[in-house]
Amino acid sequence: MDLLEVENLSVSFYRPEGEIEAVKNVSFSLREGEILAVMGETGCGKSVLCKSILKLLPDIARIKTGHIYAGGEEITGCSEKQMRKLRGSFFSMVFQNPMTALNPCMSVGEQIAEAVRLRQPGLSGRERKQRAAELMQMVGLNRSRERAKQYPFQLSGGMAQRCVIAIALAAQPSVLFADEATTSLDVTVQAQILDLFLELRKTTGMSIVLVTHNPGVAAGTADRVALMKDGELMGIGDVEEIFEKRIHNQNFV
Repeated sequence: MDLLEVENLSVSFYRPEGEIEAVKNVSFSLREGEILAVMGETGCGKSVLCKSILKLLPDIARIKTGHIYAGGEEITGCSEKQMRKLRGSFFSMVFQNPMTALNPCMSVGEQIAEAVRLRQPGLSGRERKQRAAELMQMVGLNRSRERAKQYPFQLSGGMAQRCVIAIALAAQPSVLFADEATTSLDVTVQAQILDLFLELRKTTGMSIVLVTHNPGVAAGTADRVALMKDGELMGIGDVEEIFEKRIHNQNFV
C-alpha cells in the first residue's frame, strides 16, 4: 500500500529578480514500511520537495502544479489548520541540526513531554512524563530520568538528535521525513542514528523518507532510491538497481 503519492509536483520561488524553479514535475510514491532515500547534491531540491509535502515552504515559494496524496486523501489544497493536524500525526520531520531544532531554554524532557501534550491532550502530567521517558528509551537514550532534566547544550550531537527523533515520534506518525539528519554528526554517531531508523521502522512499521547527498547512507539504509538533480527526478528504483546500473554516473554527480 502506498502511504504517500506525489504526482507531477512543481515548486517555484518568486524573488524580485524572477522565478526560480526548485522542483520540476516530480512524481514518486512511498510504500508502507519502506525507507526511501531522496539523494542528490546540495541545492538540487531535495529539502524543498519534502517541505512542499508538509507545507513548510516560505512565503516566497508556491506549489505551481501537481497533486499530493496522504493515505489516499489529496492534501494539495489543505489549509494551514488542516496541515497542522497532519503534521505530527501522519507526518513528522527530523531536521539536520538538532541544536537549532531544540529550545535551549527548556530541558529536553520538557520538550518531549510538550510534544506528547500537543498530540495527546487527554493525558495527565504524570502520563506525559511517562510517555516522554518511553520515547527516550525507544530512541536509545539510557538513564532517561537523568537525561530528561538536561538542556540541549549539555548533550552531545548524537544525543540531541535522538531527542529530536523522540519529539518526532510523539504522535506515532506514519511517515517520518529525515532531512540530512546525520550530516552534522561524526561517522560513528551517524551509523548509530541510521541503525536507529532501521530499528524504528522494524518496531513501529512507519515509512521513512531519508534525504541525503551521501550514496553510502542511501545504499546502507534505504529500500529504494530517488535521484534528484537540478530540481528534477533523474531516476527511482531499488537500491541494487540504482547503484548497479550506475544511474548516478550519468552526469548526476
